[in-house]
Amino acid sequence: MRKIVLASLLCFLFVASIAPAYASVTFKTIINDSFYVSFDFININSTLYYGIRAQGIFNSTSIPQAIVRNLEKQNLMKVSYQLISTDPFNATEKSIHVEFSLGGEDILSYTVDRATLVKTYNAKTNWIRFDIKLSDTFTLNFSTYFATSVSNWQRINYTINGDIHSAFYYNSTIGTAPFNVLCYFILPTKAMNIKAIVDTLIFEMPPLLEDRLIDSPILILGAIIVANIVVIIYRKIRK
Repeated sequence: MRKIVLASLLCFLFVASIAPAYASVTFKTIINDSFYVSFDFININSTLYYGIRAQGIFNSTSIPQAIVRNLEKQNLMKVSYQLISTDPFNATEKSIHVEFSLGGEDILSYTVDRATLVKTYNAKTNWIRFDIKLSDTFTLNFSTYFATSVSNWQRINYTINGDIHSAFYYNSTIGTAPFNVLCYFILPTKAMNIKAIVDTLIFEMPPLLEDRLIDSPILILGAIIVANIVVIIYRKIRK
């Protein structure tokens, strides 16, 4: 009996020694006319969490700035970000939340078919391969976590507020990684003809109602009629 208990204890200690011990990271990007990006670090080891806070190296701008700097090294200058959340730390839950929008034609662009008004988007995803320093002794290597191209990610349905979106999902399974990392690229609900080619997501979007109205001859004709009515009324007032 003692041997069984001892073996069970040793097995538990072995598993505990190799299991990821720092945190889980969920990285979501919703794609529209820009990337809406959120990082959630949860279940952070207390020592690491308070170390990050005490050193002050990491803040709400650290991740977007690291992304932009990394792209600039690749001569991709037409990129910008805008912060959505300002205080990333939640002391009660020992979690970190970072939220921002990211855009620029070097990573997200589209063309318009003048005949159908359909937009074809090209969304580059390799900007997620960057490294971020959380403290003097700890760096997250997303360049390693996301070495696999998005074309090899799992395509799934992702629900937001009851609406179903096509999405690409990846769970990093790097054995030596101290963080469990989940990543999602979430497309608009109306996205169609979706393709993933290496590190680029390509999809089409049907024209919006306002696009159809602007391009409609009926609207132009209506504007001409209204203009003529205004001229007639103005002339009558002048008399």
